[in-house]
Amino acid sequence: MPDAAEFEPLEEGGANSADHRSPRRRRRQDAPDDVGILIQPEDRHDLDRLVLYDEARREIDAALRAILNRDQLEAVWRISEIQPQSGRCILNFYGPPGTGKTRAALGIARRLGRPLYQVDYPAVISKYLGDTAKHIALAFRRASEEAAVLFFDEADSLLSRRVAMGESCATSINQNRNALMQELDRFGGVVITTTNLFGNYDPALLRRIARHIKFRLPNASMREAILRAHLPNLERVDADLRAVATEARGLSGGDLLNACLNAIHAGSADPDPARWRVTATHLLDEIARIRAAKADHANGSRRRNRFPENLSN
Repeated sequence: MPDAAEFEPLEEGGANSADHRSPRRRRRQDAPDDVGILIQPEDRHDLDRLVLYDEARREIDAALRAILNRDQLEAVWRISEIQPQSGRCILNFYGPPGTGKTRAALGIARRLGRPLYQVDYPAVISKYLGDTAKHIALAFRRASEEAAVLFFDEADSLLSRRVAMGESCATSINQNRNALMQELDRFGGVVITTTNLFGNYDPALLRRIARHIKFRLPNASMREAILRAHLPNLERVDADLRAVATEARGLSGGDLLNACLNAIHAGSADPDPARWRVTATHLLDEIARIRAAKADHANGSRRRNRFPENLSN
């Protein structure tokens, strides 16, 4: 059964059965100064369960072949003459929230048989000059020590365009960008970055990334597959999921996960569990609530942009 598209940040459970919000994580107990979280991918994170557009899946498969077939590439193409680091692969996943980016990173790590080392930005960013650059270097070192896929979720916070020198904190911000670029140049492993704001990336970063893979909102057939993935007991679902998927136009996989979870809870209110059912009404009501929340958020953003002076009132 396919799994749904992404729910950020390491976001995604039927009651945890189909999403990845609570994979097994651990901080290194022997390294209190760690700057990330080591995540062990699980069977449910397999790439084959992820609902993706064909072009995104082809790009991911090509990236995996480049990593897994390195010996053959060397034998035929002597690829080390142009890429000396044998395990190097840097990928950027970009697109709207909830479209599979984080989930795909977990799937790649699982396919490679490696843990995922997710950078913890609050631990990386420091107000002291030079410390952030040291923490960036530590993240790469930890990923190397753990033989892990290094994961920068919402990476635009570190990879955005350089700041003009006349601006406040420009020296520190640009030093951090340079430190990250240098680490990317030296690193011999797999790095995955994700962003909802691809246009904010520093142009100097683009040539360092092997593949930029676009994640889009699901189409109707994908939305139906995602609904089925997040309603594990379809025998208790009284709904035409194709029709529900049509009504869910414009929603992401993450939105659909929330709709399914809330519909399951709404359909489980009877004191007798034997009578628990999820109906089309449950699902459509939850979809309507999600749309309303998104509309309120968009209206609030427009008001803040229009009247920024009212923020303190």
